[in-house]
Amino acid sequence: MNDYKKIFEKVEDTLREKSFLSQTEFDNKYGHFKRIENIKRTDEQLFEIVTMTVFYSGFSSAIVDRKKDKILSYFSSYETTSQYTENESVKILTDFDMIKNKKRIDSCIANAKTFKCIVDEHHSFQAYLDSFEANSSFENLLLLKEELEYRFEYLGGTTVYHFLMDLGYKVLKPDRVLIRIFKRLGLIESETQLFKTVIQGRKFAEATGLPIRYIDIIFAK
Repeated sequence: MNDYKKIFEKVEDTLREKSFLSQTEFDNKYGHFKRIENIKRTDEQLFEIVTMTVFYSGFSSAIVDRKKDKILSYFSSYETTSQYTENESVKILTDFDMIKNKKRIDSCIANAKTFKCIVDEHHSFQAYLDSFEANSSFENLLLLKEELEYRFEYLGGTTVYHFLMDLGYKVLKPDRVLIRIFKRLGLIESETQLFKTVIQGRKFAEATGLPIRYIDIIFAK
């Protein structure tokens, strides 16, 4: 049987040693990842996460981070974005400082329309998320995952887990880095096992009593 707590503590200690940070500096850098769960967000904050997830999907995070302010200058409001037409899409593409990917831009516009429909029906996007009671059972969490994959563009595969993790749900992002680490640790047998990677992440969170977002960032670093 794997000692998940011991494995994680070793990884955390190794990261701390290699970072050459004091305990206080380490906590200041990574501690906020322990406080992501159970945060209630506004519609604007949630739409920002939807939008940024679209651009982070399969793209260099360093590039997206540098372009974040520019991206949000066009997609900060779901109500405004939902009214965009092809003319706005083309205009955004002409911005020298913008990531020039029409499929992602059009997906953000489509997602804004979907987001607005959900808010109109449920009065807030948070209320829509809460209606799934995704923290009460893993089955409900998977139902929410499936719903998001169906309704939103670019929220599929690894990306939907990224989105749910950033919202504070008990899943981690089974990306290439994490999958390879878990495979080296003998926790999964194949790099195609996204779901099993998520399950293993949940076991780390349960064994340590730490939020899974913190588990993810420590392994990813």
